[in-house]
Amino acid sequence: MSDADVDADLDTNTLLGLGERIRNLRVERDLTLAALSALSQISVGMLSHIERGKTSPSLKLLDRLRVALKVPLASFFEAPDDRSAEEGTITRAGHRATLAFSKRGLIKELLSPPGHAEMEVLMLSIEVGGGSGEDPWRRNGEKAGYVMQGRFELRIADQVHVLEVGDAFQFDSRQPHWFRNLADVETKVIWIIRSNEAG
Repeated sequence: MSDADVDADLDTNTLLGLGERIRNLRVERDLTLAALSALSQISVGMLSHIERGKTSPSLKLLDRLRVALKVPLASFFEAPDDRSAEEGTITRAGHRATLAFSKRGLIKELLSPPGHAEMEVLMLSIEVGGGSGEDPWRRNGEKAGYVMQGRFELRIADQVHVLEVGDAFQFDSRQPHWFRNLADVETKVIWIIRSNEAG
C-alpha cells in the first residue's frame, strides 16, 4: 500500500463505522468485492481492509468509491444518532455528520441533509498547516465556497489564489485543484459541491 492509498488518521471507531457503511452500500448494490474493485480500480485486498476498519482510506480513495458506488460523498459520513421529522431538510448544529482526517489537519462536516446527491454543502475546518494533500483533486461538476475564518490558498490548475475572510470562489472542479491553510489559526470554509455525475 502506498501513502496515496491510506491516510492512517481516522480513529478505530470511525474506521469501523466507515467500513460498515461502505460494505452496506456495496451489498445494497449486489456487488462483490471483486466487482467493486473493477469499478473503483482499488484492489480487493485494500477494499477488504477498508470494510473491516483495518485501513484508513485517503480522500482520493473515498472519491473513487463514491463514483463506483454512485453515491454522494455524504454517504460515507458518520450519521448522528438522533433522527427526526426534519431529516432530509434540516441539519442542526452539533448533530451533523463528520469525517475527520487528522493526518491532513482537515475535518469535513456535512451541512446539507443526507440524501441529496447533486449538491453537497460542507464546512471544512483546516488546522494550521493542514490542507487537501499534495495530489490534485478532480471531480465532474463545480465547486464553490466562502471563507468564514482564517486564510487559505486555493490552487486551480496553474493559478494560485489566496483567500481571506469574506472571499468567495467558484470553479469547474474537473480542473486539478488543491488547498491549504495559510493562517496561524484554524481556517473554516463553507464548501459547496455540485456534481454532474450519476448518483
